[in-house]
Amino acid sequence: MTSNVKEMSGLYPMRVVSRLTGLSADTIRVWERRYRAVDPDRTDGNKRRYSASHVRRLVLLRRATELGHSIGQIVQLSDSELRRLIGESSPDVGSQVSLYAAIVEDYLNAVFEYDVRRAESILTRTATILPPMTLTLEVIVPLMRRVGEAWIADQIRIAHEHIISGQLRSLLGSLLRHEQPASGAPRIIVATPPRHLHEFGAIIGAFMAAGRGFEPIYLGTHMPLEEIADAAKQSGASLVLLSIARDCEPGEANELVAGIASLAKQHEVWLGIPENHELSRLPLPARLLHRYEDLDTALTSRPVVDRQENTG
Repeated sequence: MTSNVKEMSGLYPMRVVSRLTGLSADTIRVWERRYRAVDPDRTDGNKRRYSASHVRRLVLLRRATELGHSIGQIVQLSDSELRRLIGESSPDVGSQVSLYAAIVEDYLNAVFEYDVRRAESILTRTATILPPMTLTLEVIVPLMRRVGEAWIADQIRIAHEHIISGQLRSLLGSLLRHEQPASGAPRIIVATPPRHLHEFGAIIGAFMAAGRGFEPIYLGTHMPLEEIADAAKQSGASLVLLSIARDCEPGEANELVAGIASLAKQHEVWLGIPENHELSRLPLPARLLHRYEDLDTALTSRPVVDRQENTG
């Protein structure tokens, strides 16, 4: 999943634009030639090069045509007018940010419509273009934040959450198959503790670890801490990353503190947890990570240790 695209330049070749927008190259060329939908730059060899704002506009036009509007009738509309036409209220905040936002909104619309194949296609084609850390921080993390906002606004159902988590697990597996860790890369166990079933934070943690050169071993949700400890020992993992999203049930906090303390006797433990969570106020032998930026800092600052040093 390596990328040859110079992201900071904002110049994308046709093959990349086709993947990002879901439009065929032929359709893009017709829209340019007949309707002047976008006006891409040209290389010295007369090859088309598109900016992020070009890609964003093509996505908006595609979504409007999918709603039944004729390209000839809408091509003269501004981006703001197109957003209103398709019911998207989020503002443009710079072309590159707007491009990633378009991908997120496009994906969520497909999920809300239960168009599972289109949703999976959007994730897959994005992952083939973006480097792992860009994919994680610019697409997956904002996607999870949008899901959280949708929960608060009662705009998303449990079925939607299951579709998203299932597709992200599949994408993580694909990423790990294609992005082979370097020899001796440190392994990291990623899971949620018993009775904790929200796995978005754990999945993102695994993505970020892979992007920073670790080899994540993703165990999923509702994992007994004894099983996590055994997996860490048997795999030679250098550390354990646990994700906790929900509040503790009565009596659960003390159980988790005791279980994490036992786990920490043999393994380094990191805990991704909301800042206002009650466990954050209790003495825990673990590194607390309240934001994804905290995790990224922890991953990038940790010395790389050959996994053979952690086997026993």
